[in-house]
Amino acid sequence: MKYKYLYQTKDNENRAGFIDARDRADAYAKLRKQGIRPYRVIGDDPVRWQPWAVGGVVAALATALAVTLAVAFGGGGHAPQSRRQLTGDRAVISAGLANGWEGVFATNLDRYLAAYAQPGWIALPPELDAAAIDAFADELARPLDYRDGDAPEVTRLKNIVASMRAEMADYLAAGGTVGDYLDFLEERQDQEREFRNKALEALARAPESLRARAVINLNARLRDMGLAEIE
Repeated sequence: MKYKYLYQTKDNENRAGFIDARDRADAYAKLRKQGIRPYRVIGDDPVRWQPWAVGGVVAALATALAVTLAVAFGGGGHAPQSRRQLTGDRAVISAGLANGWEGVFATNLDRYLAAYAQPGWIALPPELDAAAIDAFADELARPLDYRDGDAPEVTRLKNIVASMRAEMADYLAAGGTVGDYLDFLEERQDQEREFRNKALEALARAPESLRARAVINLNARLRDMGLAEIE
């Protein structure tokens, strides 16, 4: 697939280019390795790479929607929660993933963070221009918007975003930039996905007689990291 990307140089000049990639997430990853941080990648993903589709790696990640973690959300109250797999009504979660949680959050920042809420997923943040991303620091100062009509799944997601907001605030207070934090989000997501893939590879290599115990051990590690467990 060929994707067009838009970015700004250090001198704030708008530039455009094209890159071959298997999907938008892969395009972002390849551009980051080239030192380019695009504010938009234009093009349609193949169906098999959309987060609500069935097939390939995404199918393995989508099974997280049916996983009930040992460390579950409690109460549905408004309190920061560490990043983890979303649980609850699959229809609500699938719809949110499909439209990027449009209409759920009051700021572009929170929609962007929500794309990285579930460890190990292929994150597809909303396509924003440079001006919208530059506004993230100001949006971070606004309170997270909880609403009386939020579904339990949405409240849980907002609790995760609340913890990511705190993490971002600490990152910026330590001297990091918004751009650096966004890069960190991508790098962490890539590392988590790689860790889960290695867990699957380790299970495939385990002797048949040891696989049941291997699943228990591997799932304990995955659970600690908030990753989708192996069924």
